[in-house]
Amino acid sequence: MWRSGSLAIVLAAASPLLLALAAGFVFGLTKLFERPEHAIAALNRFCLYLAFPALIFANVYTAEFAMRELAGFTAATIVPTLVLLLLLGASTRRLEPHARGAMGLGAGLGNIAYLGIPSCAAVLGPQVVGLASLSAALHIVVTIPLGTWLLLRWGPRASTQTRARPLSGPLARALRQPLVWAPILALLARAAPEAWLVPVIGPMQWIGGAASPVALFMIGLYLHAQRRELLRLRWTDAMMIAAKLFVLPALALACVLACLELDAISLEAGKVVLIQASMPTAITTFALAEEYGIGRETIVRGIVGSTIVFMLSFPLLAPLLLARL
Repeated sequence: MWRSGSLAIVLAAASPLLLALAAGFVFGLTKLFERPEHAIAALNRFCLYLAFPALIFANVYTAEFAMRELAGFTAATIVPTLVLLLLLGASTRRLEPHARGAMGLGAGLGNIAYLGIPSCAAVLGPQVVGLASLSAALHIVVTIPLGTWLLLRWGPRASTQTRARPLSGPLARALRQPLVWAPILALLARAAPEAWLVPVIGPMQWIGGAASPVALFMIGLYLHAQRRELLRLRWTDAMMIAAKLFVLPALALACVLACLELDAISLEAGKVVLIQASMPTAITTFALAEEYGIGRETIVRGIVGSTIVFMLSFPLLAPLLLARL
């Protein structure tokens, strides 16, 4: 059941994202950047190699959760994403490589931090923020390395680069990304004395706070620069949006019901899993697509389209999903 004012909280969480996106588009419209493509490349490097890794490290390190339901919660969070990616891998072999690579990344990684955590708090109350943060950490640990690998593996460059230079294959390139190591290092850091991390976490949170606004501004600028191409919605874009917003939540619901039957997860934790699975495509995906030059248009259309559909459908979908439990 929705709490009082929860819809307003969800919309308040989403509106800054749309405002940052609109700002980038307006800056492009008014030609404040002489070479928008250079600005996009510079902003993307800042997000990909500094801001997003800092944000992920800080969020994973500071996440609070109860160990007693970790196994069931972990399974319910991760298994639906893995099943979705297996289904996409089996059903998209004939797709154009750019679209296929983007679909593997965009359908698997949701906006589970900036939208997911506030949405969980809005629907269920502030007591679930720890579980929502754990869910975000689990998604990041699994989908950042796996999604990066799929982008490179399914993308158009994988086969030629792997033959030419084995160390430049999809796995090797994915492992060179700071985004891949940020959540792993944060989990390891949780075992260290807290005093060691005090001088680090504050600056990480401060720098990481710039990640989402800068990335969205960059996407808005890219939307303006490529607006004619991006207005041409393709069936593959709709397929990615449907996979992210409808297929993944359905798989998550099945997994949560199975875990509830086995008494491996609490009802409240199951609701957190469902809400996080319903989030739109993450902004981080564009930073990766831009870096490797694979599926940028598809990813941008997926981010914008899934966010709009999410804002229209989530206020109706969330109560229905929760009522089924």
